[in-house]
Amino acid sequence: MTNISIVQANPHSLAGAKLNLMAVGEIAHTIAGSSRQSVVDATFRKLWKSRNNRFSHQYAYEAKMGDSTLGMITCLPITVLDKLVSSTVKQLFSHRKLALIGYSLLHPRALLSTITLKEGFAGEFHIATLAAMPESRGMGIGSQLIHHAETQAIKQGFSLCSLTVKKENHLAAKLYARLGYEVTSEVNKPAISLYRMVKKLK
Repeated sequence: MTNISIVQANPHSLAGAKLNLMAVGEIAHTIAGSSRQSVVDATFRKLWKSRNNRFSHQYAYEAKMGDSTLGMITCLPITVLDKLVSSTVKQLFSHRKLALIGYSLLHPRALLSTITLKEGFAGEFHIATLAAMPESRGMGIGSQLIHHAETQAIKQGFSLCSLTVKKENHLAAKLYARLGYEVTSEVNKPAISLYRMVKKLK
């Protein structure tokens, strides 16, 4: 669609931050260290505005129609993603302090699943989060964002693009398969069950 543009994400975009949180799903509570949705929302808005964390606008792009954000994708090399783990934890601790530790102690299995999650492997350009506004369904926003990520991968010299998808998210898995992604392995943890999918780029 010619009236959709994909641009570097804005740190002040509330829609971008919201979509990023939507993409993370229920594990956002574990990451933010709170069962209160308002705290989770505020924490992820701070992460989005900041740099050098894996939920930052720094690695994100927004699909826009005029002034409206319809979708969001974060994508970066796996090697960069792995390096961001420690700085992400530091930023989370600075935002949440002892509350983060307290929540983690109450939910050890969820914490262990989250911090030991291996999303991809060296040599891959990774789509870390992807989400579209419900009102944009049927507009091909997800496909356009994925194609944009693949273009970024090629520009940076990568021949493989990877992503993970929840096993129960059949619609998303079908979309990725239609776009050329193949299941290469699985993640099976107490709180997380995912397929890893990879596409060879031309």
